[in-house]
Amino acid sequence: MIKFLEEYKKISNNILGINARNLSYIDRSSIRVSNSKIRVKKILNDNNIPTPKTISIIKNIEDLDNFNFNNLPTSFVIKPNKGLGGEGIIIIYGKRKKRNENEEDAWIAPNKEILTLTEIKIHILNILNGYYSINKKNDMAIFEERIINSQFLRENLHIKEGLPDIRVVIYKNFPIMAELRIPTIESKGKSNLHSGGILVGIDIASGITTNAIMKDNYIDTHPDTDQRLSGIRIPYWNKILDLSIQSNIAIHSKFSGVDISLDKERGPLVMEVNARPGLAIQIANKSGLKERLESVSKLKVRNAASAIRVSKEIFGGEIEEEVNEITGKIILGRETKVKLNDIPDFYNAKIDTGAYSTSISQDIAEKIGLKDTIDRFNSIGNRFDKNISNIYKIRDNIKKEFPEFNITIVKSGNGMSVRLVVDITINFIDENISIETKATVENREHLKYNLIVGRKDLKNFLIDVTKNT
Repeated sequence: MIKFLEEYKKISNNILGINARNLSYIDRSSIRVSNSKIRVKKILNDNNIPTPKTISIIKNIEDLDNFNFNNLPTSFVIKPNKGLGGEGIIIIYGKRKKRNENEEDAWIAPNKEILTLTEIKIHILNILNGYYSINKKNDMAIFEERIINSQFLRENLHIKEGLPDIRVVIYKNFPIMAELRIPTIESKGKSNLHSGGILVGIDIASGITTNAIMKDNYIDTHPDTDQRLSGIRIPYWNKILDLSIQSNIAIHSKFSGVDISLDKERGPLVMEVNARPGLAIQIANKSGLKERLESVSKLKVRNAASAIRVSKEIFGGEIEEEVNEITGKIILGRETKVKLNDIPDFYNAKIDTGAYSTSISQDIAEKIGLKDTIDRFNSIGNRFDKNISNIYKIRDNIKKEFPEFNITIVKSGNGMSVRLVVDITINFIDENISIETKATVENREHLKYNLIVGRKDLKNFLIDVTKNT
């Protein structure tokens, strides 16, 4: 509990509260849609988004009286149409064999609990009377196919009963946070936190699980199976993110939590779309939603693929902090303070995983004692061409005529150029570490950074794009 509170304090300024969520981010129109599971499923199906199959719907007491329970499949799920937080959901694994002709039909629920036909009818009657409904008004009961856990989840979580699901929070069609929700014996097959389930944060970029919480505590392993909960790479990750975005678009929502389960045969299926998703996901991810919502509030993208790419770039990296604890690797932000060689000047270096090589400006190269070399190289003449054959000829001619220069070909948005390569030592000030490397020299007067560090020099670092200098 103490550790839980300590982590909460660290992110408290960035936590999105219920009032802020309800007032600033929720669409009233999407609430009316998402409150009805039947309506949501119809919309999703109309948009070719895969969902669990509906077996039957009980709309009133007359339907219940006339319903033939013998027509149900071996396993199924009963849920209220307007239920909230997993309340009122019953998972049925099979029908119990009768011991004699006079014995009442009965079914097997989680933890091998036996539910008789009378008990199931009473439960459905409670659903119809609005006992589990959001607004406590009359509701409908849904018979739905039971999803069979994917082989991956069975092998990695050893879950025998209950259905884990993945919730992705979407804002303006950007996936901004995700969690894996896992059932326990205590939760009776449900994955909701308040029922005794487990929430595990998921790194948006990689789909790898991070921190797990149960009740008011962080945990490392599943209490029923002793299986480690962090470091699990969720399969179909890009598809899960895409389905979440498409579901959000389908119900015309600005802000939602999309619940997806992995079926053994069909893969990812959208279970629900929640216009008011719970906020404990922030604790599981050790990160507040407020900053993430603001980060994408003014962004626009053309399609789901672009939204996924942007979200991965902005919000990826939660897993690195845990990996850092294990590996001891240093985490760098998008920019960091450096010194070069023995020169006392400080520079803001851009940490650029999109660039392969490290690059410095001509101005910096001159300050570290390479002015004569730069001047002689600049006197060579044309070192640029858009044609790949021509640029290789230019490089070969320079090598032949000026063998003292170390040169390479660099591709940019305007074409290709032959650039000078120099030896430098980069001293990362805040991280108190130095590396020796080779950097290309270019005219960077028109660019924001005089120095970029490319990915070939970042092998011993982890990059957190949300980390500031």
